[in-house]
Amino acid sequence: MKILLIGEASFLHNTLKKGLVERGHRVTTMSDGNGWHDAPRDIDLRRDGRWGKLGGLWVVWQLLRHLPQLCGNDVVQIHNYQFVPLMYRWNTLLLRFLKLTNRRVVKGCFGDDPQIFRRQAQGVPAYSDTYWSGQLQNADQHRDRIAEVVEHGAEASWRKTTHMADALVACLYEYWLDYNEPPYAAKLHYIPLPIECEEMVRWCDGEMVKWCNGEMVRWCNGEMVRWCNGEMVRCVGNVTTSPSHPNNSQLAPSHPLTILIGLQPKRDFMKGAMKIATFVEEVARRHPGKVQIKYVEGVPYDEYMHLLAEADVLVDQLYSYTPSMNSLAAMARGTVVIGGGEEEYYEFIGEDTLRPIINVRPDVPDEENIAAIERALFTDGMLERMAQESIQFVHKYHDYRHVAEQYEQLYYSL
Repeated sequence: MKILLIGEASFLHNTLKKGLVERGHRVTTMSDGNGWHDAPRDIDLRRDGRWGKLGGLWVVWQLLRHLPQLCGNDVVQIHNYQFVPLMYRWNTLLLRFLKLTNRRVVKGCFGDDPQIFRRQAQGVPAYSDTYWSGQLQNADQHRDRIAEVVEHGAEASWRKTTHMADALVACLYEYWLDYNEPPYAAKLHYIPLPIECEEMVRWCDGEMVKWCNGEMVRWCNGEMVRWCNGEMVRCVGNVTTSPSHPNNSQLAPSHPLTILIGLQPKRDFMKGAMKIATFVEEVARRHPGKVQIKYVEGVPYDEYMHLLAEADVLVDQLYSYTPSMNSLAAMARGTVVIGGGEEEYYEFIGEDTLRPIINVRPDVPDEENIAAIERALFTDGMLERMAQESIQFVHKYHDYRHVAEQYEQLYYSL
């Protein structure tokens, strides 16, 4: 198939392209890079700051220059209702053109939109960054954010693009819940976020040992490495443990557990990481010398990934129902996440065994969240098991190749 992916959300389209190309499809990506992520793309739609208020003209020029790529595709997928960095009405007009000149249009439900805010206000899901404990929360902080989505033509643009789409794809369970009602449910699909798993296996300095294929790799206590049959194993001294080859040896950390807390002060009312930080600090107070907390703010993406690779535990989001892209990137490395992992989500995807996430939520007493974190960190073998399950979970549900296959099946069905 010839496929055009327009817009970007946390590398979703960029990663999806890799999987689709490996399956033999011709794929073009077009976006502004999703802000600071600066995701790779084939056609750059980022506004030229030198043009000031006329920056939109550069975007229009780019669209006109690449008109052949905009036409004749088997599938065009947009990441949301504002999929190019132009005013809402221009997005709607562009989608009308794409609808006329391509076979099928798929709209992603990958982030804030009027439907999501409307359903959150109704208590769907049970908690979110705008609602928990039976009432709206953080109303003052969210006022401008919600206004941006429901005013200035956004509502009309969202309705028109949603109506024109041949299919809707939710990348998170909570987004699927928000759209799972008439008239959207009939064309709604859930396809999980894609992750490049192989590039996210952690290594560290240690003794050199002979690997199964003859290559030499670095080995050290506690590190997760890939075994010759593809499963993940943990080195403990001179033995290995894996789900299919268990070992009774317990890994006793010789250093404090490193917990990474990424701060976004201006966006914390949407994430809740600072609230989780207070839980972690209390656990550290109860276990002197056994927990090292690293706060990080405003570092480049590559540096953040390096810090993530060194962490045992990542603090993600208090208000999330399920793991986000940030969580999944950590889990793929064997880093255990404190964040969203609700039981109903596991039931939705049909997972009976793996429980890799230290689940915290805003609608329970603080002590309950503290107890959940403390239990995971200091119950013998529990953190090691969760690290293994984190990698297994990402490979099972989020490997970009499996996700690309699901998108392929959807595209063919249209």
